[in-house]
Amino acid sequence: MIIRASFTCLIVLVSLVVTPLAGQARVTGGCSASASASRSGPVDLTTATVWHVTDADVLNGEARAPNPQRFAQLKVVMFGVGLPLLDRQGNSSTGVAGPYRIADYDHYTRVLSVAGTSTSCDGAVLIIVDDVAPLTTWAGILGLIATLLGLIGLIASLFLHPTGSSRVVGMILGSLAGLGVGLLLQQTATLDPGNALGLALPAAGAVIGLIVPGAFHRRSVAGP
Repeated sequence: MIIRASFTCLIVLVSLVVTPLAGQARVTGGCSASASASRSGPVDLTTATVWHVTDADVLNGEARAPNPQRFAQLKVVMFGVGLPLLDRQGNSSTGVAGPYRIADYDHYTRVLSVAGTSTSCDGAVLIIVDDVAPLTTWAGILGLIATLLGLIGLIASLFLHPTGSSRVVGMILGSLAGLGVGLLLQQTATLDPGNALGLALPAAGAVIGLIVPGAFHRRSVAGP
C-alpha cells in the first residue's frame, strides 16, 4: 500500500509539473523583441511562447525598449536554474544578440528555455529543434540512463533490510530516477526546462526512495 501510494503521488506530481508549454513565456515591461532563423524564418518574440527551429538554423535577435537599458542578460534555463549565455552593460534602448548556430547546442539538448532580463524588461521563449530526436542529445541519453539506474536500484532496494543506510541509498537512487525523468520530459518538450517545479521530480523521487527500501524484505525466522 505504501509503495502504491508513493507511485500514485509521483504520477500526480508529474501531471502538475507538466504544464502546457504555451503561455509560459512572453516579453514584459514595454519592450519588444524579434528574431530570425536562417532556415525557419522570423519570429516575434514579444508574444511568441515557443519557437520551432532546425539543426541548420543560425539565430539572430533584436530587442527594443521604451527607455535606455543599463544592462541585458540572456540565460539558458534548466530546471529553473539559469546558465549565462550573454551579459552586457551599457545605456541603450536597442540591443542585438547572435549569431547562434543551433548545431553548436542541439547535441546537448533539443529543447532550450532562453530567458532575457534587462533594467526594466524581461521575457523568455522555449526553443525546440524539430529535426533532432530526444534520445540523440546528451540530456536525453543521460536522462534515460539516470532513470533506468534509479529504477533498477529502487527495485533492488525493495528486498534489502530496511536500515538507515539502505534508506539513504534509496533516497539517492530515487533522486537520480526523478532527475532522469525530468530530463526525458524536457527532451520530449513535455516539461518546460524553465519551470522550476521540475525540481520537484527528484525531490519526490527522494521521498519514494526513503520509503521503498525493505518493503519486500522478509525477516528470517529463528528455529526452535
